[in-house]
Amino acid sequence: RRKLLASVATLPPVMASLQTAIQARANTSQKPMPRFVFCIKSNGLWAEMIQPQNMVDLLPFKLDYDSKGRFEKSNSRKAVSPPAAQKIDTFEASEPMKSLEPFLNRISVLQGINSGFGVYHKGAYQTLGAFQGRRRDSNDVAGQTIDSLIAQHLPRPISHVCLGHDSKSPSGVSYLPTSAQGKDKPIAFYTKPSRAYKELFGVIDSGSAGDEYQVQTGILDFFAEDTKRIRSNIAGPEREQLDRYLNAFDSIRKSRQEVEAIQENLKKHAPKAQEEIDPNAVPDIIAGHTDIAIASLLSGLTNVVTLRFDLLGSTSYPGIGGLHGGVGHGQVKNILKARKEICQMHFKQIGRMAKALEAIPEGDGSMLDNTVFVYTSDNGETHHSSGVNYPLMLLGNLGGRLASQRYFSPGNEQTDRNKPGYTRLGDVWATLLAATGLPYKDFGAPANGVPHQPIESLMG
Repeated sequence: RRKLLASVATLPPVMASLQTAIQARANTSQKPMPRFVFCIKSNGLWAEMIQPQNMVDLLPFKLDYDSKGRFEKSNSRKAVSPPAAQKIDTFEASEPMKSLEPFLNRISVLQGINSGFGVYHKGAYQTLGAFQGRRRDSNDVAGQTIDSLIAQHLPRPISHVCLGHDSKSPSGVSYLPTSAQGKDKPIAFYTKPSRAYKELFGVIDSGSAGDEYQVQTGILDFFAEDTKRIRSNIAGPEREQLDRYLNAFDSIRKSRQEVEAIQENLKKHAPKAQEEIDPNAVPDIIAGHTDIAIASLLSGLTNVVTLRFDLLGSTSYPGIGGLHGGVGHGQVKNILKARKEICQMHFKQIGRMAKALEAIPEGDGSMLDNTVFVYTSDNGETHHSSGVNYPLMLLGNLGGRLASQRYFSPGNEQTDRNKPGYTRLGDVWATLLAATGLPYKDFGAPANGVPHQPIESLMG
């Protein structure tokens, strides 16, 4: 029994997510609930990848590259962006963003956002958590991340679907350093679309995925019944621990009932059964995860998806090379070309998701009208980042809760970092929380001690 109970820790991520999703839909408003897709890349996001071509003069550097696709002065990327808060009347898409041209009237661009924490190769959980790790490049989980917090308050059968790439994860599940439910509670990501399909859509599958779903259900039932049988023979702290297990099993079973209650919707929007994909075929992995994300959102399985496109240490793009040495350190023939191609892959998938949501009516518009996509890197402006600039792209306005077609840069000066009004990444997340109607004052742990605040010019 101890071995069985101990094995709870290895249950699939869908089960951990289900525990936080038990909320009565009957109590929710008739107004369409907002939905979020957080899209995170590694290795820095060069500002010009998302900058409108007709607004490049607002960047703090000129786009002059050498034969390797680099700036002559690499530190120029760390210059402070000049202040700006204006509407983008005409958005001339950068080359990587061409696939998003149908949605340019929904896109806002944020430049010059300071991290608010130390960063170099990666921000890890700090990026979505807006807290400071013990050191730069730390994997510390000091609190809940923005995606998890929003998911907690948007009731769906599965509160949060996390998908990502990690070629070193043979099981198809890995704790990618991105999202967390709370302090020391990282969230597991599906790294194989095939496993994500089996666990998220197995209930409607007539083949092996359906068989696995039924086996998991049987295991859960056994755990629950066995726990109840031994409960009366245990007292004190062990009984309290057993009660926590029992409550978890009950929550999971109730959540599975919620999933089963929307089977017709799942059947309507489910993707094709996902085949096994070579973990080094990154574009195919990303496309498979996009299929899962689309189906999860359209079917009402979840309102929050986090899609981690790649990892600095384990992702190598076919025809481009590895992210660290190849792209980050310039071992590829042309860094600019490589970065453009990578962003193009990402934007193509974001465009696919946006198009799918736009095609489904909701309220007076479409599902896309109540959705926002967030695209950024987990470590700011470049490979060796200082966190001076976290470029972000927002696609969508949450039904008017956010402003549309905005270009914003706070003009942060490093000497102002301890003053109110100094804009940090956590203030962007506070803006999303405020737009969703959620409390934001206690979110994150600002290094300068100034609570995070919504950015007024980005509010609808």
